[in-house]
Amino acid sequence: MATKNALCPYCQSYHSNKRVFPVSAEAAIAYCPYCMKQISPKKAIDLYNKTLDTMLEKADNTLFVACDPTLAYRQYADVLEVEKTNSRALLGRILCLIYTSKVRHAYLVEANTLLESIQHKGVDEVNTYVGFLKKINFALDEYNSALNKKLSNHRNFFYDEDCLKLYLTHLTEIIKFKKCILNKLKEIREDYLTQRNDKLLNLVSHDIDEKEAKLRGVNYLVNGNGYKVTKIVGDKVYIDLSGDKTDVRLKGRQYSLIASKHKRLIKDLAFKDYTPLIRLKKLSVFFIIVFLLITAGFGTLAVIYMHNEPYLVSSLVGAIIFAFLALFLGVLRIVWSSFLKKRKLRID
Repeated sequence: MATKNALCPYCQSYHSNKRVFPVSAEAAIAYCPYCMKQISPKKAIDLYNKTLDTMLEKADNTLFVACDPTLAYRQYADVLEVEKTNSRALLGRILCLIYTSKVRHAYLVEANTLLESIQHKGVDEVNTYVGFLKKINFALDEYNSALNKKLSNHRNFFYDEDCLKLYLTHLTEIIKFKKCILNKLKEIREDYLTQRNDKLLNLVSHDIDEKEAKLRGVNYLVNGNGYKVTKIVGDKVYIDLSGDKTDVRLKGRQYSLIASKHKRLIKDLAFKDYTPLIRLKKLSVFFIIVFLLITAGFGTLAVIYMHNEPYLVSSLVGAIIFAFLALFLGVLRIVWSSFLKKRKLRID
């Protein structure tokens, strides 16, 4: 009789990773081996699945919304302590490596090795893999955006062609990675033709065409001289003068940008950390409550000193100031929540 992992609803909160036990889904009743209470096998199995989903959702949010790959890696590891073969957690750790370091094709190869045992076995496994490819695509888009931003901000301040080639090489790596994802999606579509897979395939295909056109069409500047990509052979990018020139006068901080060698290289951590924004969002609730209580306090003083004009004016001014601060924080919280929600929707 096949068994499934379960958690006891009575004692599951105590070291849940050590309280997992197997039960038969077909049995009418079961007993928890730890607290010895009678439980429903179905409820115990559902609780285990719900607990694992909650842990995975927390890790996903840490990685894709907060963009904290180091913490997310540990959270995925917590899931693997409970279930060593959990494909979402295994893939999540690979995504953490992508966010922690430069995007490399090797990580997708590693992912395929991990997935050899589950790929194309069933709809659930395929959906997990498609979701993983979608998240890699999301990571690639963010990395591409970070590199393009560096090119836009520093385009006049690269003091040699090799520096520009370094950035362009990383942009071509992203395109190659996307082509690899496209091939994987085509393989999946042959076996599991679904609307979701087809939509993602078309999106990735469009991204590749768009990025290749932009890479070859943009005029890049190095010390006032315009350069364009002439050809890409293997891992090498070839550039040549386009004939365009710009008069660049370097002053102060601009000069220090090109004088400092480490400033011209791409940092491994190219992704913006949104953890402070999440912390601010949480703290804002506390301060909104505090400001509202202070507003109420000043309002009470205004009532008490209704016939004393100096105290009445001071109390009303205090109430207005703290009410405004509470309102301002409330508006900021709505804006932050909306931004973080958009980030989450991009990977769902």
